[in-house]
Amino acid sequence: MLKIIRLIIFGLILILLAGCARKPKSIGGETKLFVLADSTDWEFLGFFFRKVFEKTVRTPQPEKVFEVNWISPDKFNEIATSKNLVLLGALNSEGQLIQKIKNMLSSEVREKVESGSEFVFTKEDPWAEEQLLVVLVSNTLPELREKLEGNKQFLYNLFEKKLIEDTAAQMFESYEQKDIEKELLKKYGWAIRIQHDYIMNFERPQNRFIMLRRSLPRSERWIFIHWIDEGDPNVINKDWAIKTRNRLTKKFYDNDQINEEYTRSKEIDFLGRPALMLEGLWENVEQVIGGPFKNYCFYDIPSQRIYMIDIAVFFPGGEKEPFLRQLDIMAHSFRTFHDVNEETIEEAS
Repeated sequence: MLKIIRLIIFGLILILLAGCARKPKSIGGETKLFVLADSTDWEFLGFFFRKVFEKTVRTPQPEKVFEVNWISPDKFNEIATSKNLVLLGALNSEGQLIQKIKNMLSSEVREKVESGSEFVFTKEDPWAEEQLLVVLVSNTLPELREKLEGNKQFLYNLFEKKLIEDTAAQMFESYEQKDIEKELLKKYGWAIRIQHDYIMNFERPQNRFIMLRRSLPRSERWIFIHWIDEGDPNVINKDWAIKTRNRLTKKFYDNDQINEEYTRSKEIDFLGRPALMLEGLWENVEQVIGGPFKNYCFYDIPSQRIYMIDIAVFFPGGEKEPFLRQLDIMAHSFRTFHDVNEETIEEAS
C-alpha cells in the first residue's frame, strides 16, 4: 500500500519537474472517469460525485455520458495512464492518500484550500499523452460535498470539453469531405465540417433545405440545415420551432414528428449567437420507430437569416449518445461567409 502511494506522489512530483521524456499514450475510453479516493472518503462522497458526472441522456432509454469508476489507491499502477483521472479527499481525513496529497500541496495552495477559495486543481498529460488529472480537495468531507454540489456544471465541463475535443479529433483524423464543405459555402453562404462517410441525402435550394446522412445496418444518423432569408428573429420560440421542424420532417423524413412530452427547450449561446435549443425525442408512429434529436434555431445578423440546424439518430440496437455527440460536433462546426472572412482577417493580422 505504502509503495503504491509513494508511486502516486512520485508521479505528482514529476508534474512539477515537467521533464522532456516522452510519455505513453493514454488508454481507456474517453467516457470513463477513474477516481482515486480512500474508501471512507468515497463512502461519504461517492453518491454526490456520481450525481455530478453521471448525467444521462434520454434516447429514449437513459444513457450515461460518463461512467465513474472508484479505484482504491493501491490500484493506482493499473490506471495511471488512463485518459481521465481524479484524486479526491479532505484535509481532515486520515486516509493515506490524503496525507500524501497534503505533502504535495505547496504552502500557498494549502492556504487557498484552507480558506475555501479553491478546491479544484487540474493538470494535462501528467503521466500520459491526452490525459487529464483533476485534484479535488477541501478542509472537510461535508465542505467538499457542498463544493461538488455547488459547482456541478463547472466540474462536468472540465471533462466534457476534453471529451468533445477528443471525439472531434477522432472524427476528422481520416478523410474529411472538404470539397462538399467548400461547395456549400459557395452556393449557400454557410458550411459545416463533414465526416468521410456522410452523403448528401437531400439538396433542395427551393426549400432552403440540405440534409446529410450516414447509414449503416439498423443505424442512421443525419443532420439538416434549413434557412429563411430576411427572417424575423421575433418568431423564434418553442412553438414555432416545433411546428417548423414537424413541417420539414413531414416533407422529407416520411412524417417523423417531435414527441412534445419528452422535448424541452432552452435559450443558449450557439457559436456566439443567442439561440433556442430543442432537445428530446422524435418518433414515427406509422413505422413505430424513434430516437433522440437536438435542434438549434438562431438569427444570423450579417446574413439576416434564420437558421435551423437539426441532428437526429436512429439506432435501436445500441448506444445512441456517442452518435448524437458526433453530430453535435458537426453542428457546432457551422460557419457562414462572414465567419470565414472574419477568421481570415484575424489570421492575417
